[in-house]
Amino acid sequence: MVKGFIIYKNGKIPFVIDKYRMELFTDDKILNDFMQEHNKKRNYILSGVYFSLGTEPRKITILVEHSLGSTCYLSCYIVENLHVKEGYNEIGIQSSYLDDVFRYKYNYIDLSRTGINFAVDIKEVYSIPFEMGDNTYNLKYCIGHNGNLGLLEDFERNGDVRIRLKEGTILECAEIVRTLHRFSMFMNSQADVSFKRIALYNDGMLAGWFCSDNICEDNISVKDVMFFELDVMKFVPKILNNIAQDCGSKITRSVPLGHLSNTKTEYSPQRFIEQVMAFEYLFEKIEPKKAKSKSWTLKKELVFMFDLFPEILEKSTLNTQMVSEEIKKTRIDIVHGYAYYYDFASDNKLQYIIIQFDRLIKVMSLMWVGFSNEEIMEFLRL
Repeated sequence: MVKGFIIYKNGKIPFVIDKYRMELFTDDKILNDFMQEHNKKRNYILSGVYFSLGTEPRKITILVEHSLGSTCYLSCYIVENLHVKEGYNEIGIQSSYLDDVFRYKYNYIDLSRTGINFAVDIKEVYSIPFEMGDNTYNLKYCIGHNGNLGLLEDFERNGDVRIRLKEGTILECAEIVRTLHRFSMFMNSQADVSFKRIALYNDGMLAGWFCSDNICEDNISVKDVMFFELDVMKFVPKILNNIAQDCGSKITRSVPLGHLSNTKTEYSPQRFIEQVMAFEYLFEKIEPKKAKSKSWTLKKELVFMFDLFPEILEKSTLNTQMVSEEIKKTRIDIVHGYAYYYDFASDNKLQYIIIQFDRLIKVMSLMWVGFSNEEIMEFLRL
């Protein structure tokens, strides 16, 4: 639980933050003024002070998603360290999911064999430029620790994604974190990915912490084997640049992600409909003329794409026509209320089709990003 004061109109409003919901409370008239100005307001920034250990205040900057009365629902907030005078100019993201994508374990072993001592040296393994908004950023994936920091260094850190900031604002940090979270979702093919912690730096020194609901220290990835043969510099730059095109709340140019499953929705009517929506979105991007034609029904579009990538069903007892017909029929059943959660939970054939449908959407996404068919099949075999 986070406690402190919001600075508003030369006054202070006490607050408590619990699970990214902030409650403001005071008998002073200033709270009424705040509610009149901010009630039902969306996407605005507040600043104040936060009290952690002792009585020494620390600066806190809060990005509010929306507010109702004296309750504010937060997108994220930043707490700066006591010694910080000049803000921050770099963000560092730690995540086991990103470690897997950037092959932390395999790079650690290979580089250790060359004689690098990661207890005292930081090694930059990858440097990947990407465009986001009007700025060009450079993602650096580093392994190791700064021996000069001594006990101040974070020795629990494995790999670290570092990105130099252009503006040094909470909005910029939020967009970068959102982009990296979506990138992690796509690469791991699941929705429930998270970050271990997100730190802010000023010329290499820890300056503060970025806090959002994307952070969960207990959620650990175990997919490192999946990326054993991944050619990072072949695939990651194009995928990251595609996802960074949509750093806001809507996806209109990048690959779709709403169809990805979590542990609770892997086989459900809701996820199946999301898959259909993702397929239609990608088909319109890849084949805009066919998508606009009324003669191209959902089944015809499915048959066309499955035939374009026959490797997806090459080991299946179901052919392209059968799978496409089943997808069309299931969609109709869901829309008319004939399919329920327990149908999906007990139907092995339907679950198999959902898995293959997922693979089709994946290859279509890679096609939209700009990979060749050979590169797509290489990625699919990971």
